[in-house]
Amino acid sequence: MSRVERKKIKKENKIKRIQNFLIGILSFLFLITLLYTGIIVVDETNRAMMWMDESHFLSYSKLDEKNMEVIFCGDKYLVNIEKISILGSYIKGKMKYGINNVIKFAHDKGKVVTELVDNVFNNKIK
Repeated sequence: MSRVERKKIKKENKIKRIQNFLIGILSFLFLITLLYTGIIVVDETNRAMMWMDESHFLSYSKLDEKNMEVIFCGDKYLVNIEKISILGSYIKGKMKYGINNVIKFAHDKGKVVTELVDNVFNNKIK
């Protein structure tokens, strides 16, 4: 087997692994979505059939400007909207900082690699 054939097989295997990984992730997301949709449909049909007006599987209602009531699996939770928005803005800031660091790192390393390649080729040509 020649070197070119081995490289080609290695590249094909790598592509297959990536495809299998993506198919697995999409299948998992599809199953979770299907499960959630099924639970919601069964909950709604049972309520309609039995004329029940109790707490739902998943619902929410805004009590006032600062508080929200979330019902999950029949349990009621009081959520402070201000705390959630502060937490969301904190996470958003951290994500922006992290993404900017990754972009900066990639940009800096790209410049270094480009300079090294240019130096190697320029020295060989001369």
